[in-house]
Amino acid sequence: MNDIFISYSSTDRSWVAMLAKALGSEGYTVRWDKNNLTTENAFDDSRCVLTIWSHDSIRSSWVQLVALKAMEQRCLIPVLSEQVTPPMPYAALGSEALQNWNGNREDQSYQHLLQSIRKFTQPEVDLEKGKYFDNNDDTITDYSTNLMWKKYSEGQRTIACGKGMVRQYTWDNAVRRFKQVSFAGYNDWRLPTIDELRSLVYCDQKETLIETNNRLPVMENQCLKPTIDNKIFPNTSPTRYWTSTTFYNKDEYAWSLHFDSGNDEENLKYYNASVRLVRSRASNDKGYIKLLNHTSG
Repeated sequence: MNDIFISYSSTDRSWVAMLAKALGSEGYTVRWDKNNLTTENAFDDSRCVLTIWSHDSIRSSWVQLVALKAMEQRCLIPVLSEQVTPPMPYAALGSEALQNWNGNREDQSYQHLLQSIRKFTQPEVDLEKGKYFDNNDDTITDYSTNLMWKKYSEGQRTIACGKGMVRQYTWDNAVRRFKQVSFAGYNDWRLPTIDELRSLVYCDQKETLIETNNRLPVMENQCLKPTIDNKIFPNTSPTRYWTSTTFYNKDEYAWSLHFDSGNDEENLKYYNASVRLVRSRASNDKGYIKLLNHTSG
């Protein structure tokens, strides 16, 4: 089975050839030559479909028919090669904004396209509940919650592999500072709710020798600290992290979660705590992409 099928107008062939070559260099198998194709068999053997929208393709009935079939089968990834508005109903979908892309594989818009393609091409085992996926842009997707997390705590330098000082903030300062933050091409990063932050609690066990009174020493399983998957979220501080959730009816308190123990607790909002930002993965971001999956169009 091919990884990618590209639907486009013949007038855009040179641009599509550039894209197909780049995707092939990533290791993907790409089908993009339209010879001997019909709408019915266009992408039966492909995991996802890229519809290239340009001034010519928006008037192409063949491109629109392929896009409709791909949308119905929930494997469509719309791509803008020019500054156009796709026809309805495709205009309602978020599109990969590659109208300024010139073939640079390090370009942020191209990297976002790869991120969307990985959703369809990575092995199904990676999509099982509780599995994380590293998007290679210092973000982590949790497919069990459909959330996207920043890989590092605020204050850490991603170029230094997450090393550096993890900064702490009062709750009010954190809420103001990290409201709709821009990072990795998205501008809707925020503080997590208490339930969202709880979803990151993880116990990587170790055996520890415990001394007991009048008994032989015994081995006991304990959680490594911090209580988070430190391979996925490296150099996480074993301290409390703020959430956006106010503690019940006490406006002066907010929920936090302590990654030393994995327990949540209420804290006065003028206390200091660390911050890890999150975004809702299915949200649409102006100028960038809307990630598509098998449960949403």
